[in-house]
Amino acid sequence: MKRKLAIFTLFLIFIGFNTIFADRWGWPTEKDYFSENGKFVAHVTPPKYLKKEKSLVEVFEIKDKQRVPLWQGILGNEVAPVEVYISNDGKYVVTCNEWHKVGYGNLVVAFYSKDGRIKSYSLEEILHLPKDIGPMELYRLIPHSTTSRWWDKNSIKFFDTSVGKLYFCVWLHLFDRWVAWNPANGEEVKVDNKMTKRWNNKARLWSLEELKKKFHADAPYEFLGKLKNPDDRRFIKALLLDETFSQSGRRSRTVRPPSADSEPIYHLERYTYSSSKRLLADRILANWDGKHIQRRSSWMQPHYYLGKVEGIVKLPRTDEPKKATLWIYLVPSTISQDEWHKKPPIHRLVANFDDFSFRNFDLEYTRQFPFCIVGVTPGKYWIKALLDKTEPRCKQADKVCLLQQGDYQSLKSPILTVKAGETVENIIIHCIQMVTNGTD
Repeated sequence: MKRKLAIFTLFLIFIGFNTIFADRWGWPTEKDYFSENGKFVAHVTPPKYLKKEKSLVEVFEIKDKQRVPLWQGILGNEVAPVEVYISNDGKYVVTCNEWHKVGYGNLVVAFYSKDGRIKSYSLEEILHLPKDIGPMELYRLIPHSTTSRWWDKNSIKFFDTSVGKLYFCVWLHLFDRWVAWNPANGEEVKVDNKMTKRWNNKARLWSLEELKKKFHADAPYEFLGKLKNPDDRRFIKALLLDETFSQSGRRSRTVRPPSADSEPIYHLERYTYSSSKRLLADRILANWDGKHIQRRSSWMQPHYYLGKVEGIVKLPRTDEPKKATLWIYLVPSTISQDEWHKKPPIHRLVANFDDFSFRNFDLEYTRQFPFCIVGVTPGKYWIKALLDKTEPRCKQADKVCLLQQGDYQSLKSPILTVKAGETVENIIIHCIQMVTNGTD
């Protein structure tokens, strides 16, 4: 019991409060899961396609590009497992989580062989949580959504054989430690320093290979940031220059509550764009350098290597102001007013006013748009604002919008000096100059 309480206390030290967010689940399909050596495959079929109550796993050996059946079994999942792992000898299959209920139930981690289910664990058993732990403590420990408890977010999982013994290993990102089991009997094993060193090396190599892929999750960066190998810092620093910005937040207040005859009206107080990769890098590097206590999320964190720009764009008084798209660019000060569009600015914000999300905002009355761009590279900039009203309008996927006759733009902007860890505030940009001579 003392060991459980010690672990629980350690969790509370490292993890802060976490809010609940919404999530969506599609329906699972049949799927193949290959062993690390590529010689075995576990094929999982959800019960929907079997017209049965449980999922089916079929294990095959790959010989001469052909699948040779080895064994099959019924999984405990009523819908489907979220993740499946198969050992390099094809003897063991491990499933993680129930579809659309991550972290709930007794199949958070489950072990199977040709003889059936060996053993399975609940989240409380995996983390050795006290039986009387309350919901608020769980919210602080683990990210929650409307359907799930994301205990293994950004974690790393694999089979490993050491000194003739097979283990199933999980690096828990939230707690920066390894947990492992013997898949033959499903029993948890005590992880010593030698095991930790071996699995750290394996996870590092896996992370570096993942970063070579065009698309990859955040887990490799999170692990390299925890490991703090000086040779790996460059991969995280590279994210500080990420060029993908998107909406990350919106703050508003109710001006007129709903009634039987009318819909509510909201006043927009701030519309935020940011790069999730930049914020990820800022948080990981800040923890690496000991600048602040570990945080689970980049959302609402202080910034140390990047800056922020906040202000208001004044909109023109036009008909149907919500049938327009507003583009806001931070243009490096070394680029002139006439040349800005030749090299698309990296820092940008796009707001399509005829989207459903803007329907009940009072933009036609206030004629102003409060904006915030988060994750700005330190330097000097000026702001270019464009109100695209003329069809065909620029697409949000475009990196730069070229206006046509009838659109509006800003002509003047102060030079902004953005510093790391600071916010440039109270900027006012007038986007009221109509384009009158064709494309501008």
